[in-house]
Formats: sequence, C-alpha cells, structure tokens
Amino acid sequence: AYSLNSNQVLYRELYTGINENKSVRVDYVSPEGKTFATKTLVYSGELFQPMFNFEDTRDNEFASAQFEGARLMLTQGAKGHQSQKAILDNAKIVIDAGFDAYIQLHWDKLMEGKRLKFEFALVNRLTTVQLEVRKIRASESPVYDDDIGSDWVYFRITPAKKIASLFADPINLAYNPNGKYLMRYHGRSNLDDNNGDPVDVRIEYEYLN
Repeated sequence: AYSLNSNQVLYRELYTGINENKSVRVDYVSPEGKTFATKTLVYSGELFQPMFNFEDTRDNEFASAQFEGARLMLTQGAKGHQSQKAILDNAKIVIDAGFDAYIQLHWDKLMEGKRLKFEFALVNRLTTVQLEVRKIRASESPVYDDDIGSDWVYFRITPAKKIASLFADPINLAYNPNGKYLMRYHGRSNLDDNNGDPVDVRIEYEYLN
C-alpha cells in the first residue's frame, strides 16, 4: 500500500489462503517488517458478507462484524471503550472485503454498463451507506497505467446519494478480466496512520500460487 501523497510504502497486506474453516487471516506489516494489525475474515455465508475481527495494536483499536442469528452486530472501539449496533435488515449488506466478491458476482451486469447500488457496512461509524459501482473507461481512472494492465477493466465506487458525506471520496479499482482478479485499489484505507488520521492509498495486489 502506497501513500497517494508521497508514493512511499506505508504497509503491506499479507493474506493467507482460505482454510478448512473458511477463514482468511490478514496481517498488516510495516515497511520495517513489524506486524501492527491483524484481521480475520470468515466466509460462512454469502461471499460478499464475510464476518470479520480487526485489531490494531498501535492504539488498541478494534472492529468487528458478526452475525448473531438474524442480527448483524457491528462493533468498534479503542483503548478499552466499545460501541455496538445491531443491523436487522442485513440480507444484502456488503461487508468489508466483500465488495470484491460483489463485483465478481455481478461482473456481467457491470460489463454491460449497468450501475449497481448496494448497502455497505461502515463498521467504524456503526452504520451503513448506500454506494454505487460502475465500469468506467481506462482514461477516467487514476489507476490506469500505459505500461501494464492494458487489458484491465476499471470500476469506480461512489456514494449513491450526493449527501452521503460519510463516504465522500470515490474508490477506483482495476481488475484483470482473466480470472476477475483485483489488481489495484485507489482510495481511503481501512487503516489510520500512526497519528490516528485517515489515509488515502494505492494498493498493488500480487497473487502467489
């Protein structure tokens, strides 16, 4: 993950393969090689709704989204303080990294030029926001590169309503259509910086066999 301001490496995301418990672990590692945050994703239901637990040891920040029966429980906190909210109407809510599965599941519609709206869980705000994803031209995307990815497909995620200030900045994505692999992410990170401030990043993804 690179800073959009300085182009310096901020951290790396190291993913394990999915195990027999349908669980994936993500370690967030500093440029110096120190793991400072971890996330566990569990894909027990819809692929766009992974339950997760996240913990950042720099400031003891934590967040989670867990299904408890019919309720989706959102939890966030830091330094011993915790807040929770139950979301009852949750059948189609996209959770965390589930946006990738959502795009893959609706690939054909997006390739046809359709704009798709979906509810996204903002766990750190204990709420949801309606977002819209659409395919855009390569020339419109800040992640387009003449040198690589000439056949990539580009998408943009924006608030479905202009007043959705909780998620004001767009997310730009680049996919390799051969396998529908996410290759680049450009937008707000799910991590804060060392001062607790939000940070915008460009993430380059690599897939190992």
